[in-house]
Amino acid sequence: MIEEFRYDALTEFHGLPVYEFGFRDPAELETAEVPRDVAARAWRVGIVEYDEADAEEVFALFLASVDTTRIKALILAAWHGEISGEGVDRFQQALLAAADRFPALEALFISDVPQDMAEISWIEQEDPAELLAAFPRLRVLGMRGWIQGPVKPFAHERLEELVLQSGGLPAAVVRAVCEGSLPALTSLDLYLGTRQYGGDTGVEDLGPILAGTAFPGLRHLGLRDAEIADELAAALAHAPVVARLESLDLSLGALGDGGASALLAGQPLNHLRRLDLHHHFLSEPMIERLEQALPEVDLDLSERKQPHEWRGEQSRYIAISE
Repeated sequence: MIEEFRYDALTEFHGLPVYEFGFRDPAELETAEVPRDVAARAWRVGIVEYDEADAEEVFALFLASVDTTRIKALILAAWHGEISGEGVDRFQQALLAAADRFPALEALFISDVPQDMAEISWIEQEDPAELLAAFPRLRVLGMRGWIQGPVKPFAHERLEELVLQSGGLPAAVVRAVCEGSLPALTSLDLYLGTRQYGGDTGVEDLGPILAGTAFPGLRHLGLRDAEIADELAAALAHAPVVARLESLDLSLGALGDGGASALLAGQPLNHLRRLDLHHHFLSEPMIERLEQALPEVDLDLSERKQPHEWRGEQSRYIAISE
């Protein structure tokens, strides 16, 4: 599975160590010791530090110097070095133009841009429909950033894992996932975020997922980084999809005792291998209740948070927003 959201760059992808290709000058390659075991690495390509360049020369040199026909896992870093959240459309078009150079591609992550170059809300992500169509062997797709504009329903015959990381995932995008055709999907992670950054998804928008009709083969579901974590937990308590899951993830959000209590009061969860709730606002008694109720489940209850307090009012917060 794709690593949890990181503020720095991915170090592993599709089970492979990441090699960073950010070279613009062919002379740099003479001393760079670029790996020859191409298929044994995930390749991260693009601008890797803050400067005035863009990735056009980097990507051209990458295509010219690496046997891309053997690459299984590809990560697109920043296109612009100075305005690092922009240019995703140009990077996607460059990759599409070279799609025939990647016949073995199985895993793609778009916009792995560290926080020191761009906050997640600054990354202007594009509809991935054309990329999905261009790479029929794709099994894993990850995207980071705010997905703008109209989004076509996600469609791919072989895609097994989909991860959308955002500080605010629009309901239109969630509906495009639900209305899509992903018959092989077994793992789905949606970072729903907060309304402050466009995350207007409600429980009703997730209806086909929760009902288990959207993706019959789903075994892992992550509804993460959610301002509405309590409502999600209450809906999951009776959602048909839960009975077939092996792993459920409500981490990084604003989950409190009310949501956890609703979850425990619903259908049995003992069949789960893992329940990830880290970064939560649960009381110690509720943590004990969860541990006693689910002794055989791998529970992650780390990162207990305290609400912010302002003028006598308390508020919970998600892990990733800006």
